[in-house]
Amino acid sequence: MKRWGSILLVLLVTLGVHAASQSGAQTIMDTQLNAAPYSDASNIVPVPASTNVTILSRQGGWYHVRLDSGQDGWLRMTSLRMNSSSSGSSWGMGWLSQLFGSGRSGATGTTATTGVRGLNTGDIAKARPDPQAVDSLNAWIATPGQARQFAQELHLKAQQIPYLPDIKVQQP
Repeated sequence: MKRWGSILLVLLVTLGVHAASQSGAQTIMDTQLNAAPYSDASNIVPVPASTNVTILSRQGGWYHVRLDSGQDGWLRMTSLRMNSSSSGSSWGMGWLSQLFGSGRSGATGTTATTGVRGLNTGDIAKARPDPQAVDSLNAWIATPGQARQFAQELHLKAQQIPYLPDIKVQQP
């Protein structure tokens, strides 16, 4: 009985990993398909924003993908959004795909923490001011007295640091 349970577990994990390794995604910005998972690798073809790709594998902050044209190469993790519908499979193993999948944080709840996540040109282009969020920071304001007390408790000493001189930047 124990043996059949072990076999079933191995089968479920294998199917889940296969489903996760063959998931779909979409580019969130114009990017380049690279020949290898490195920023200095040669570019194969340009990939426009909103292009559907099939994820074949992952290496660090890079995904090995296949385009609908059949061309395969590497894209940065930060240039992709996982398709929520791709986590399912015809075998009803979508929950395993979600369990073993990885990618950007999003509506599917999938998250990868590789240390390469940051702002990219797509994030910056879509940025919008949020005055309400800025106003909520006022709850964290420390008075000068609170700051002095904090510094005293940690035995911190005041240190004067001169301002940097103004530098005029020439526009190209």
